[in-house]
Amino acid sequence: MYLGLLGDVIKNIAVLGVAAYLTTQLPPFRRALSQSQYRLRDKLVLICIFGLFSGIGNYLSIPVMGALANTRIVGAVAGGLLGGPIVGLGAGILGAIPRYFLGGYTVLPSIAANIIVGYLSGLVYNRYGVRNIGVKVALIVSFGAEVILKVLILTFSSSLEAAWELERVIAIPTTFANCLGVMLFVYIVRDVYQEQEKVQAESAQQAMRVIQKTNGIFWNGLNTVSAQKAAKTIYAEIAADAVAVTDTDTVLAFIGYGDDHHIVGQPIITQATKRAIQSRQTVITNDKAGIGCPVPSCPLTAVIDAPLIVDNRFAGSIKVYKTGTGIILPYEAELVQGIADFLSLQLLHGELEAKTLLLAQAEYNSLRAQIHPHFIFNILGTIRATIRTDPKQARALIKDLSVIIRRHIRPGKEMNSIREEFEFIDKYIFLEQARFGERIRIIKVVDPVVYEQEVPVFSVQVLVENAVKHGLSPKIEGGIIEIHVLRDDSILQIMVKDNGVGIASDKIDLLLDPQSDAGLTGGVGIGLNNVHARIQRLFGNEFGIRIESSPARGTCVSIRLPWREEIQSDTTEGCQNYSC
Repeated sequence: MYLGLLGDVIKNIAVLGVAAYLTTQLPPFRRALSQSQYRLRDKLVLICIFGLFSGIGNYLSIPVMGALANTRIVGAVAGGLLGGPIVGLGAGILGAIPRYFLGGYTVLPSIAANIIVGYLSGLVYNRYGVRNIGVKVALIVSFGAEVILKVLILTFSSSLEAAWELERVIAIPTTFANCLGVMLFVYIVRDVYQEQEKVQAESAQQAMRVIQKTNGIFWNGLNTVSAQKAAKTIYAEIAADAVAVTDTDTVLAFIGYGDDHHIVGQPIITQATKRAIQSRQTVITNDKAGIGCPVPSCPLTAVIDAPLIVDNRFAGSIKVYKTGTGIILPYEAELVQGIADFLSLQLLHGELEAKTLLLAQAEYNSLRAQIHPHFIFNILGTIRATIRTDPKQARALIKDLSVIIRRHIRPGKEMNSIREEFEFIDKYIFLEQARFGERIRIIKVVDPVVYEQEVPVFSVQVLVENAVKHGLSPKIEGGIIEIHVLRDDSILQIMVKDNGVGIASDKIDLLLDPQSDAGLTGGVGIGLNNVHARIQRLFGNEFGIRIESSPARGTCVSIRLPWREEIQSDTTEGCQNYSC
């Protein structure tokens, strides 16, 4: 009898196993197991599915001694292990309803046991998590559920003697079969998880391919051209029926089904995108009504609308559509969201790059504006005095002053060669010597290989101007400025030294501090922090300006730049070492 009963119960388990496998292939079941954003709906789906299995277990029962040997408990336990306490409790209740109408002296304990074990199995789910529940845990829990069922039957059945005789016959086969059923169910579902993980791995590879192919597309902003490139790449890599890219109000690109009325250049017409704009959150809908296209014949039935968020504002959206019975699966939602986040970073990069260029231009304009009015007035005064005594020199001064003023007021290039920078410095020194005479002397020591190397515009001139204004002019007797330019392996080194009044140690650090206004208020330096910041922006933080100074002993300001091999010196001049 044991063997016959065991065989019948195992046949029922086999039927449930086949049904369980077929059920796991249903998209709603897979989506529910993945715990996607439809959480309440998913819980209801799982309750119905596992409750159905529990209910069917009643009708696959085998009459034995006025009672029923069945697989009802499998649905309740599996529901709790795979869906949590609410699913286990709900499945237990649904499975208990048909058992009530079947009657018998074990009806009440059977109903109670089905509900209790469903809920307790859900607590195991809370403890371990669904992905950590394996066949071993399923065996232990299902065996415990069988013990609870049999204890309740022996305790609360209307006939204890009949219940004891019943359990003596069916205890071993039903325990074995029901444990096998729960283990089989968990094993099948774990296989689903492994399949999903494989799909997610493939999705990650898809994302990497899309990222590689779209890298840099949005650096110049979100427009029709960049949107078309992005849409084509996404459409080619993702199993979608249509892909669209929009800005805040216009369709910039559309590829696939529905392109007859979702037209590039026209306003956005879908309610899903309008919801995404309003909430700045990803919108996922798997029904046509949720998309909200006003064209009744639109074939699109599911969409993920992922916004492009730049600096906390909505800049546009990436939309992936499906048609017919297709739905947006969780891994697809994550894939599209990841692509949208990456493209958002590209837009942010482009905006930051544009702001950096504007800042660089502002820095350049600020530096040009720092030619002090009193310098011009002093030179004009010198010219006025010189006109009476030496008209020829006065004409030369006027010519050089006009060159200096023209260079400061006209837009200029970012870089100058050392040769060009020195031509300007010579004119500046000529004007200053017209004022100070022999009080200012200059010595240049220049390696001939450096003349065609490029430096940021005004960078050397700023150092010379500071040496004159803050180093030598306060000294009655004046002094000497030395300019050394040389190559040191892969470094271009420029040093401007003076033997002037020097700088107090507590002010040196302020000169290169971008938050300090020392160089903008007639203090110890003109534009040094500006030049330092420009050099670091162009070449990196390992380059820039260094200042060494001692009060009453002079100052040495050096510029460190990278040596650029592609710039070849075309000069044949030897090393200059002269004073003027």
